[in-house]
Amino acid sequence: MKAFRIVVGIFVSAAFAWATLSRVDLPEVGQALSRAAPFGVALALGCAWLEIAVRSWRWRFLLSPLGKVGYGQAFAYTCVGYFANTFLPMRLGDVARAYLAATALRLPRLATLGSIVTERLTDGLTILVVAAGLGLLVTGASTMAPAWMSMVVAGVAVVALVVLVVLATRGRQALKALLPERLCEWLARLLRGTEAVRTPRGVITTVGSTLVAYLFAVGAMVAVAGSVGLSITPVQAAFAMAWIGLSTAIPAAPGSVGTYEFVGVSVLTLLGQDPASSLAAVVLLHVIGTVPVALVGLALTWALHVRVWRLGDRTVLDSESAAQTA
Repeated sequence: MKAFRIVVGIFVSAAFAWATLSRVDLPEVGQALSRAAPFGVALALGCAWLEIAVRSWRWRFLLSPLGKVGYGQAFAYTCVGYFANTFLPMRLGDVARAYLAATALRLPRLATLGSIVTERLTDGLTILVVAAGLGLLVTGASTMAPAWMSMVVAGVAVVALVVLVVLATRGRQALKALLPERLCEWLARLLRGTEAVRTPRGVITTVGSTLVAYLFAVGAMVAVAGSVGLSITPVQAAFAMAWIGLSTAIPAAPGSVGTYEFVGVSVLTLLGQDPASSLAAVVLLHVIGTVPVALVGLALTWALHVRVWRLGDRTVLDSESAAQTA
């Protein structure tokens, strides 16, 4: 199964990478990268680290009902997760992050994994709504994001959010009526990771921090675009960054290579930008947002005495089952 996921991820990334490279002039991409302004790159790097800092704070908040977690610990394992995502396909680094943090911090493993699921759902639903709204504002919205499509996307996001809230608040009672007992118990433990968002304050805090992290990502996009000579407005940058963020949900090779670039270039060219400069900006943004934090995560795997690459497919489930049996 693990090999199958790797093969599928590589195939998907290769297909998207080919679709991207086939419509750009690679020498022009190299020239755009070579003239990138150092100040813009440095500013984007600063925004990328601020985004990581906010995401680490949000994860600490989501973990707070499960046990005492320091900000430094949340930040460290967030970086480890980013490192794991650079060589594990389909964002399995998030699963590794949950298992490693839960083991080290003595938190319930499935509930910790549930906090990661809460993160991903919050990211996806929040950015879906943002992308739908921005689609009505950017230039050429009539061809890129028709009003009916935006309303459908927003409607799907709202329905999914309602389902999540119902499951989080009703918990085991809602599950027992629908699922076998064993699966119900497993999901109930997983849903413990949603405890932080079961109150209005929790929802506001989680969504608010998600939006702050997204704004820092938009700042990185603006800085990178300016450094390679693209002229885009903050609203256009926000629209592009929303869809780039959503592209990480596509099952792909480690680091979302290929899919990230395809979506980024597609959106920027639809906004009227030059394809070669667009690819240069997206590649630079991808590197800035991935490589530095991954290197820090690599160093932390040794400092924290964890070996991400030794994790098996069923580590989390087997360990949780053993803990429950004991």
